[in-house]
Amino acid sequence: MRFWDRLAGFIIVTVLVVGCFCLGLEYVIVKGPSPALRDMFVTTMKETRRFGFIPRLFLSEAEMAELTKKEETPTDIQADTNLITIAAHEEIESGEGDNRTDAYGLVDEDGDGIILIDVKGNGYMGYMTVVLDPKRVFVGMPDAYGGIGLTLEEMVKKYDAIGGINAGGFKDDGGGGLGGIPEGLTIIDGQCYNSNADTTEGFAGLDTDGILHVGFYTLEECQARNIVNAVSFGPILVTNGMPADPPSSSVNPRTAIGQRADGAILMLVIDGRQVHSTGATYQDMTDIMLDYGAVNAINMDGGSSTVMYYKDHYVNSCSAENGQPRPLPDAWLYK
Repeated sequence: MRFWDRLAGFIIVTVLVVGCFCLGLEYVIVKGPSPALRDMFVTTMKETRRFGFIPRLFLSEAEMAELTKKEETPTDIQADTNLITIAAHEEIESGEGDNRTDAYGLVDEDGDGIILIDVKGNGYMGYMTVVLDPKRVFVGMPDAYGGIGLTLEEMVKKYDAIGGINAGGFKDDGGGGLGGIPEGLTIIDGQCYNSNADTTEGFAGLDTDGILHVGFYTLEECQARNIVNAVSFGPILVTNGMPADPPSSSVNPRTAIGQRADGAILMLVIDGRQVHSTGATYQDMTDIMLDYGAVNAINMDGGSSTVMYYKDHYVNSCSAENGQPRPLPDAWLYK
């Protein structure tokens, strides 16, 4: 009996010591001499559902609002479609067998028009999928609007797709993470959802020619541009070849989609909140997209939603508490 009492006491004391240490460390970060470290910590925590309360232990709501306020984002940003020239099918790849390369020298080892690349940087690792023919890319959705979403794996299998990534955010008023109702203007196979929704964070839509429109668009503008698959999220990372200013220095799991000048679609995921990868900043995502030739690129939903699927398996490591991918309202898929 004494053994169990001592063990219980040891566990309680250990928990208290660790808890006090963590609180002390947080206090030093939040109230300490480094504004950059403080801002990164606060914005990173604020972006999470699980840990958003932590900075509020030492900061008032007014202080939180001041630290996390965003600069006014120009809402007249739109993609210059003249910068994109979709390559003819026979020009997408050159060479034969294992020597097939795309216009940027990336090797398509099995010749299926899909290139998967490891991405590594300072404190993060992830994956880039390059879909050489943009007309293979589309937005998938659950079986019905609203209710419970589908995991990326379920979405891929529903559409008999090869793979994809998560896309826009979802309404989560009850905090259940059911992922059934997309946020913002959403267009799937030509049908519009949330036509009156606020899209101030950003928008990404593919038209019938395979051109990715990144910026801010009304439903009428989408219809005029023949946009048939689209989601809303943000922030915008690259517009017409120029990088955007990052809204914060937060570090988290992230997802992004972009397009090169030859039309190839870039799908990027970065793992986060794990030992092998802490996560990426918006600046990291912008730099990676530019490195791979993105003319336009935009951030998608991140955190526990960040997932990539390819040929019957998840490519990256989901950051959810249970390690299981969550239900999604929509996804960028390719066949």
